[in-house]
Amino acid sequence: MTKIRIALLATAGLLLAALPTLAAGPLEATPERRAACMGDALMFCSSAIPNKGRIATCLASKMDQLSPRCRAQFAKH
Repeated sequence: MTKIRIALLATAGLLLAALPTLAAGPLEATPERRAACMGDALMFCSSAIPNKGRIATCLASKMDQLSPRCRAQFAKH
């Protein structure tokens, strides 16, 4: 029973660790996206810079605070 519980917890941990990667994947850095989200990234996610995946995850977690231009970039995906 303990081995099953440990295996389930390990699996859940791996899935949670993969979520930021999966969330950041579709939002590739393009000039249009950079222009739309640069100010928001600097304002809300400066601690994530220069890691593009962490920036995208951070911006996605602050969706309600993003500028309309940046939010539109996430809505496209």
